[in-house]
Amino acid sequence: MKKRAVGILVGVMVSSMLLSACGSNEAKEAASESAQVEEEGTGARTEEGEKVETAEPTEAEQKDTAKNSDEKDSDSKDSTEDQSEAPQAEDNSEDAQAAAPAGEIGILLPEKNDNAAVDETEMSKVIAEGGYEAEVKNAEGDSTQQISQIQEFIDKEVSALIIDPVDPYALTDILETAKEKSIPVISYDTLIRNTAAVNYYACDDTRAIGNQVAGQIIKNMDLDKAQEEKQSYTIEFLMGSTDDNGALFFCNGVLEKLQEYLDDGTLVCKSGNMTFDSTGILRWDQDAAQAKMKSILDEFYQEEKTPNIIITASDEFAIGVQELLEERGILSDSEEWPVITGYGSEMQAVKDVAEGKITLTTYLDRKELAQGGAKMALDYLAGEKVDVKDYSQYDNGTKIVGTFTCGAQLIDKDNYQILVDNGTYDEEEIKPDPTPTATPEPTATPEPTLTPEVTSDPEATITPKATVTPTASGTPAATDKTI
Repeated sequence: MKKRAVGILVGVMVSSMLLSACGSNEAKEAASESAQVEEEGTGARTEEGEKVETAEPTEAEQKDTAKNSDEKDSDSKDSTEDQSEAPQAEDNSEDAQAAAPAGEIGILLPEKNDNAAVDETEMSKVIAEGGYEAEVKNAEGDSTQQISQIQEFIDKEVSALIIDPVDPYALTDILETAKEKSIPVISYDTLIRNTAAVNYYACDDTRAIGNQVAGQIIKNMDLDKAQEEKQSYTIEFLMGSTDDNGALFFCNGVLEKLQEYLDDGTLVCKSGNMTFDSTGILRWDQDAAQAKMKSILDEFYQEEKTPNIIITASDEFAIGVQELLEERGILSDSEEWPVITGYGSEMQAVKDVAEGKITLTTYLDRKELAQGGAKMALDYLAGEKVDVKDYSQYDNGTKIVGTFTCGAQLIDKDNYQILVDNGTYDEEEIKPDPTPTATPEPTATPEPTLTPEVTSDPEATITPKATVTPTASGTPAATDKTI
C-alpha cells in the first residue's frame, strides 16, 4: 500500500512539473482548462485540474471493506429495531431542510434599464428553481460601486457570481479574491477581461448577427448584380463601444461578409472608416455617434447629401442618424433616403421600421440569454456538463472562455408584427402613425371681395343744369349818328 501511494504521489509531482514547464502557449492551455475541467463543474481535483481517481483496492482491502460493511449493517439493524420500539415524535426537520436553499448566487448588473429588469426576473426564477437563492445588486453605472458589491458577496461566501461588468477591465484584482475563495464566476453579456478567474461567459453571438445584417444588405441592394454590372454604392459605419468585445465581434461579422464588395469597389466608403477602431463609438454614446455622422456628411457627402447605406450597431445610433437627415430636409420616402440598420429592437426603432425610416433592426431574446447565464452557474455547481457552444473565439486576454451564445432575428417592415405576437410590445406601441392624406391643406381661400353695401341710396348728385348758351348776337346794327 505504501509503495502504491508513493508511486501515485510521484506521478502527480512529475505531471505538475511537466505542466509547469509547458508555458509557451498560455491561450491553448487556458482553452484546454476551460473545456476539460470547468465543464465538469465542482468536485475533487488536483491543482492541475485533473479529477482525483482512487487507486484500485487490493483483495485484502476488499475483504476488510466487506467485513466492515456487514458489521455496519448489523449495527444499523439493531439501531433500527431499538428505534422502532420507542415512540416516534413528529419531526418536520426533513421538510424544512428540503425547503432551505442550497446556497446563494450573487447577480451583479451594471445599470438600471429594461435589460436589467429582464435579467433580474429571469435569472432569479431559474436560480430558485435550481434550489438556490438569488440576490441582485445594481451598480447604476459606477464601476467602483460594483467592485464593492462583489466584495460583499465574497465576504458572504456566496456559491457563485454572475457579473455583467460596468468596466470589463476593472475586475482583475477583486476576482482573484473570488478565485481564492473557490467562488465560480460567470461573465454575462460583456466579457470580463484580463483574468483567469472567469469560468464561463454568456452572450449574444454578435459575430453571427453581424453576418446576418450584412447578408440582408447584400440581398436588399442586390450587390451581386451591381458587382457584375460594375455599379457602386456608398456606405458608412457606426459601430459599438471600442471596449466591448461583443461590439468588436459584430463589426467583424459585418465587415467580413461585405469585404469582397469593398475590395472591388461595389461598395465605397468615402470616409475610409472601415476598421473597428475608426468606426467604434466609445461607451455607446448616442450624441458622439450623431456628431460623427454629421462630420462625415459635411466632409464627404456635400453633393449626394447622404451615403446609400448606413450600418449601425445600435438602435439609438440609427435613430440619431434618422433625426440628423430629417433636420437636413431629407424625407424618408424620397430617393435620397439611405438604407439604415439598427440593433436591438427598441420600441421607437421598431416603430421607425414599421414606418420605413429604419430598414431593419435585430431582435435578441433577453430572456433566453438570462436563463442561459443562470443555468451555467447551476450546472457548474451541480457538477453537470455546462452548455457551452463556443470554446474558440472568446479570449479575454488571459484565457479562452467557454461561452453560451444566443442568436438573433432580423426585424423589418414585413415581419415586425412578430414582436407583438411574442408579447414584446403591444400593437399600439409600435404601429406606424397614420399617413397624412395626400390632399394638401387648403390654402386659406381668400374671402370674396364684398360688393359694398349700398348705404341708403345716396342722394343723386344733382346734375347741374346746363348753362343756357346765349344766343349768338348778330353783327350789331350800325348806329345811325347824325354828324
